[in-house]
Amino acid sequence: MLDRSAIEHCPNCNSTHIDNYCLKCGQKIYQKRFTTKGFFEVIGNALNIERGFLYTVVWLFRNPGKVVGDYLKGKTKIYINPLNYILIIAGAYAFLVLSLNILDSSLATTNSILQNDDAQPSAEVMEMQLRWIEFVKKYMNFIPILMIPFASLISKWYYNKRKLFYGEHLIINTFIFAQSILISVLFSPVLMIFPVILKIYPIINFSFTIIYFTFAFFLTYQKSVITSFFGALIIYVGGMIFFFLFMMAILIVVVFVLKVLGVNLLNISQ
Repeated sequence: MLDRSAIEHCPNCNSTHIDNYCLKCGQKIYQKRFTTKGFFEVIGNALNIERGFLYTVVWLFRNPGKVVGDYLKGKTKIYINPLNYILIIAGAYAFLVLSLNILDSSLATTNSILQNDDAQPSAEVMEMQLRWIEFVKKYMNFIPILMIPFASLISKWYYNKRKLFYGEHLIINTFIFAQSILISVLFSPVLMIFPVILKIYPIINFSFTIIYFTFAFFLTYQKSVITSFFGALIIYVGGMIFFFLFMMAILIVVVFVLKVLGVNLLNISQ
């Protein structure tokens, strides 16, 4: 039987300078055996859920300005790291979108709005659309993260009087993007109960996103509600547009290179 009642040395580096953590290597010192409760404590430590995650979730709803203000001032211990935060939430969102078939439903709704009854996309357009969908499904949890650098460039321009560094805008927008995605995740039970809402989900999701962005910018930058609202529109929509333009530019370059090499893009998956 393993007895941990009197640990005197770090199990990792054998240092005697230990408390709750080893002062030499940072190893957490577990004085008790791993019961079921202890197992969930380990999971909580890994995800920083015991304190940082839940605390961050609550305060990003209550007052996002306080969260980003504290974090930019160096008060980071009580909050989860913004990158870890958005990775956890984006992963949950990706699972939600794929399991409820939200992406395909949203695309069908968008096509029905944009296309005339007599207009049918060409085979090439349909092929590229399918390839784009597969790409989005594969990297769903990373797309919101990839949008943030572009949105942060716009927020740095829009709120230039605050004299914040670009890196500080990255932190602010990471928290705000993550929380807006969390709202979509929390809305998922409604979609399960009323699947007919899937047809207008893009509109609902966009509305919730802009509302939260407006709320977050209002408390973060201390500007008027009107200024915050237009900031939300410009930063979110602009970040999305620049991201997709960037992806299209990469796609064009890839297609050009493949053509130069004599590779037919439509035959790659065959």
